[in-house]
Amino acid sequence: DSDNGQRFSTEGFENALQSHPFCKMTGVTLNLSTVSVASEFTKEDVSSLQQSDIACFSNVKGVKSYLTMLDGHFNVAEDITDEERRKLPNKPDLVSDIIAVSEEDGSKFDVGIMAACPDTNTAKECLNSGRWMSNYIYYPKDMQQAVELKTEAIDSENDTADEEGDIDLEVWAASIVQAAGDAYERKFWDGGW
Repeated sequence: DSDNGQRFSTEGFENALQSHPFCKMTGVTLNLSTVSVASEFTKEDVSSLQQSDIACFSNVKGVKSYLTMLDGHFNVAEDITDEERRKLPNKPDLVSDIIAVSEEDGSKFDVGIMAACPDTNTAKECLNSGRWMSNYIYYPKDMQQAVELKTEAIDSENDTADEEGDIDLEVWAASIVQAAGDAYERKFWDGGW
């Protein structure tokens, strides 16, 4: 996500990713695309999201803005229930945005885009949205408590100290690299886990 209140430099973020030991050892290059969460998605944003495996959210506000813009992209009614909203996809689809998955014909469920977060509060926001299952949310777990599903309403204003302090880019980069490895493995096994 990209907004004016960034807690890190984009250049520093890219350097932390590319200097991660896994990327150095394997020669893997992780590409970053910035999507503004300040207005609505452009055609370029949608194209970038459709080709992406991981969304990196720097804060709770970024998650909320992204999901609001995604709802706008899908033309979701404002009076939709939280339960219905939680069933919506977390990224624009390659073909027709919302495709019903049929159990009869054996179509596979696309998990959409994985979320990589710098802290527990941002990860909790992704989980609480219902758009991501917990095993598709990556965040530094070594120094923080595990994410627990909140039972609060989606529009709840219970944001804890998400905006405090700088982001440890090296620790966040490790979470992103783990997500990238899992995305690669998922593609290798044809989408199933």
